[in-house]
Amino acid sequence: MLDLLHVRRLALLDDVTVEFDPRMNVLTGETGAGKSLIIDALSLLRGGRAQSELVREGADVAHVQAQFGLSGSTGAAVVAFLKEHGIEGDGDEGLVVERVVSRQGRGRSRLQAELTTQAMLRAVGERLVDICSQHEHHSLTHVKRHIELLDSYAKLDAELARYAETYGEWRKLSSELEELRERTGERFQRIDYLRFQLEELDRLEPQVGEYQQLRGRVELLRNGRDWISFASEAQHSLYEADDAIAGRLAGLLERANRGSEDSPLLAEMAGQLESAQIACEEAAAAAARLSQEFDVDGAELEGLEARLDELDRLRHKHACSVDELPQRRDVMHATLQQLENVEERAAELASLEAGAQQRCRGLARGLHQGRLDAATAFAGAVETRLAALHIPNARIRAQIEFEASGELGPRGGDRVEFMFSANEGESLGPLSKVASGGELSRVLLALKGVLATGDHVATYVFDEVDAGVGGAVAEAIGRELSRAAADRQVLCITHLPQIAAFAQAHFRVEKCSEGGRTRTRVVRLDDRARVEELARMMAGARVTPRAREHAAELLSGARRKHRGTKRRRSATAVPT
Repeated sequence: MLDLLHVRRLALLDDVTVEFDPRMNVLTGETGAGKSLIIDALSLLRGGRAQSELVREGADVAHVQAQFGLSGSTGAAVVAFLKEHGIEGDGDEGLVVERVVSRQGRGRSRLQAELTTQAMLRAVGERLVDICSQHEHHSLTHVKRHIELLDSYAKLDAELARYAETYGEWRKLSSELEELRERTGERFQRIDYLRFQLEELDRLEPQVGEYQQLRGRVELLRNGRDWISFASEAQHSLYEADDAIAGRLAGLLERANRGSEDSPLLAEMAGQLESAQIACEEAAAAAARLSQEFDVDGAELEGLEARLDELDRLRHKHACSVDELPQRRDVMHATLQQLENVEERAAELASLEAGAQQRCRGLARGLHQGRLDAATAFAGAVETRLAALHIPNARIRAQIEFEASGELGPRGGDRVEFMFSANEGESLGPLSKVASGGELSRVLLALKGVLATGDHVATYVFDEVDAGVGGAVAEAIGRELSRAAADRQVLCITHLPQIAAFAQAHFRVEKCSEGGRTRTRVVRLDDRARVEELARMMAGARVTPRAREHAAELLSGARRKHRGTKRRRSATAVPT
């Protein structure tokens, strides 16, 4: 759960630190005081889109940091997820999450002080905090959202994962088959073109490294006369002339050997002269071989130059180096083989695609049955909670229709829409059309309460989902939120004192002016200040003694009801 939130330079939140209670927390304040900025900060920590406009005027970056406790099964799941991705987490010390928003558009995300991606931040953040806002309240009017809610209640995660894998395989095979069929019309032209290209490549058979070797050999042959002359001159000077170097070295060696037994220096010179004589004779032999190597007619040079010209033409034609031509040739052979066997490949793909589609339809029917099995219990659970929220005659049904066209989508073949009636004797109609704003708020709260039984998120955030209600209904919502806070942490932004009275921690969000700049601060209220704030929420700008009395009664009444709820839960608990 969320232990601490620290925000700096985020619009009016210049430097704000809030320590939250592990149970129910409410934030109240005048419209425009900055309550929604707290939601913006939490959205950033969940990997939400960063807007540079949120950075406070005069600052370059905004910082949002939070410390989350990782206790219980929820914390264990988060720790396991972090370790799986190479991030150390500790259930005792908790998790520190940070988001930096830059005015230039670039930002940073950190988990346990380690840089991470926004996608990773989102994956972790969604396991820590669930934000239930007016936007989501209105998202109930989008029918596509209904199937997700029913699937969550039905606990179809494993089935959906298997379906998604098979569906992805089927769509991939379908795309490949369609692409292959589209190419079939150009197949024969493509085959003729490849055969023509390969005929030339197969005839020449270019090899890796050949081009450089040919160029070196041609360069030698083109300068052959000069090298033959050099070889003859070297052989003559080293070995054949009357005063050849080899002969002169032999005379010097003979003289040095005469005194080598008496003088170590003469012995050393004799060894060096002998080595020089051997090297001279070997160089003369190499000169003789060099003369023979260049003693060729012009046919070899002409053939090599022709080969080079052909390789140059090929590399320009195929826009690659000569060393890359063998690989191009192999690829073209493989492509030609595929085109020549396109009927066999198409038949194979069609068979695989049909099999994947059949498996998809089987899994989709399983999802359909799972939804049907869960729909009645889902409706009953939601109706029970709606009755507690002062819609006693509410009826809700999950209308599940298998697509008549047989088309499958990412979640199967079903179309799910919630049908709703708030009043006895009225027929069911689409929730998106027949529910009022206040009814939608309570339906959303009821759904959250029902889905919480299988939910692993430790912190629920409710952003003014009490819109359009008041009086006894508001009290019922407060009691429902208090009930939810028995199992998980709840943060609620509200304008209704009947809801705020049920919180264990009450924070007032208010604007103030310091140094010519407007700032928002968040103040935790003690009991006396809570009464004053509740009185303001009831009476407006002019708080009367009577309003304070009503506020005190509201606060004490909420506490009695909360204790009564706890006692009833204890009395009905199953012994372990």
